[in-house]
Amino acid sequence: MAVSHNVFRGTNSVADFFDPDKNPPLPLVEIPDRLNPYRRDGVRIYAKMLTHLPAQNVKSLPALKMLREIPEARDNVIVEASSGSTVLSLGIIARVLWGHNNVNAYVTNKKPPESLNLLRLFGITPHLYGGLAQQEPTDETGIMCRLRRLVTERHDTVYPGQYDNANNWKAHEQWTGPQILKQLPETNIFCTTVGTGGCITGTASYLKSQKPSCRILGVFNVFGDATPGPRHFQGFNTCGFPWAEHVDTFVEVPSVDSYRMSMHLSREGLIAGPSSGQALRGLLDYIGQLKKAGGLSQLADETTGEVSCVFTCSDLPYHYLGQYFQKLGADEFPPIQNKILLQCDQLRHDERWILDPPQALEMLRRPTTLDKKNETSISSTSLSSNLEATPPPPTLWSTLRSCLSGVLTTSFSPPANRGPPTTCCPTHSTTLLLPADNTTPLVLDLRSPQAFQTQHIPHSINLPLAALTPELVANGDLFGDADAVHAVWSGMQALFAGPQVAGLLEGVKRDGRAVVLVCYDGDASRLGTAMLREGGVEGFSVAGGGGGGGGGLFL
Repeated sequence: MAVSHNVFRGTNSVADFFDPDKNPPLPLVEIPDRLNPYRRDGVRIYAKMLTHLPAQNVKSLPALKMLREIPEARDNVIVEASSGSTVLSLGIIARVLWGHNNVNAYVTNKKPPESLNLLRLFGITPHLYGGLAQQEPTDETGIMCRLRRLVTERHDTVYPGQYDNANNWKAHEQWTGPQILKQLPETNIFCTTVGTGGCITGTASYLKSQKPSCRILGVFNVFGDATPGPRHFQGFNTCGFPWAEHVDTFVEVPSVDSYRMSMHLSREGLIAGPSSGQALRGLLDYIGQLKKAGGLSQLADETTGEVSCVFTCSDLPYHYLGQYFQKLGADEFPPIQNKILLQCDQLRHDERWILDPPQALEMLRRPTTLDKKNETSISSTSLSSNLEATPPPPTLWSTLRSCLSGVLTTSFSPPANRGPPTTCCPTHSTTLLLPADNTTPLVLDLRSPQAFQTQHIPHSINLPLAALTPELVANGDLFGDADAVHAVWSGMQALFAGPQVAGLLEGVKRDGRAVVLVCYDGDASRLGTAMLREGGVEGFSVAGGGGGGGGGLFL
């Protein structure tokens, strides 16, 4: 009986949440007419949303019933041959029921790393095996036979064995079948994909016992063309479940059609994975065959005059995103706009690396005692053939005040004992000098030589970035122009990789000094800061850059 208002309380709240008998029936949703080409033929198609189970997949029902029927699993190691829904459900539910945390998945080594990491995320230990990825339960050299032998040798280990355990299919006989018939008594066709055979055997067993006229359709992989979860019919023949007495017919569906139909379902709001798409595609193919043979009307319900069909949505698409783009054509997906941005600006940005102007000035206001003899000079011929060193000022603060032409506000007025401001440096430029005082931040100014000569931070180094064009500067929205971001990023990479600048940055990194980047509005400097940080340099940008409508150093 469902709990009141679907609220789960108390020490068993999560266990109750996983109990189908304490939940409302899983949704049964009619698909949109866009996905049902036979709606005008009186066919109605419903999706049984097994993905709405707490573990979000069809296997949580068998996992729950198998664990309930193996109480010794509570205190033993649990092993299962599964890389997906079954072992995930076992791992989750074992912890929910008992706090158990020793579930082990025996997984093909062909699984991608993200699938293995998903298991690990849920606390499940992957054990890899080689050879065929999808092995037959009866293969004496296969993983399932090895696990059967393992539990005879180790008495501390339990193997639920989803391919052999009758509680797999009995879970669907107990829950899935009764739910469907109660929700939709006029069900004429039930369709599901076939993996272990549990869902089709158990659901069909119940439906046939209550409504013998209900047609049961199994959907299989095409041999050699696997969709994750289902199997091909040739291998399923070895299944020990009593499926043959309940299944009326079967169809095969190529994997590309499974992925495509899954994508269409998901886009229509019925979010479902490739095996779900395979079930619907197989059902539509079967209905088409019936219509062509003139047999569709024979299945119509006597009361409604319609053919009501149910298929299962058993999994979600997120585990298989890469395969969708491998299986389907690029024209089936919306193109990525501004794709050029995938080639640049992929490094981390952090608001803590952006200084507001008062913070930047405070960082630079410390007095220095630079001595020309103690400065390390790096040739800057490629930057300017006529750059001269700026004579060291009496104090950095006085030169800051002169160079910034009144930028400093009263809140940052110089201390009284520092004397009057001096004349700014005459050339408004400097050679690539690395002061010996490694507590002084190095300022790299990315603006044009003309802007630099007008105003600059004293002792800063002008490294004009050609990509900062007058048009881009006038626009004032670097990140609103994808091509401009790429150009600035590429130009910045080339600038920092040049031998002279690279050597300068190596010295800065060696000395543990910070670098402050200055541009027109702060945006280009943010890109540069990300590069510096990636390279191990403590870089900063200045909000608003050198100045402009929004503020900055040079107002």
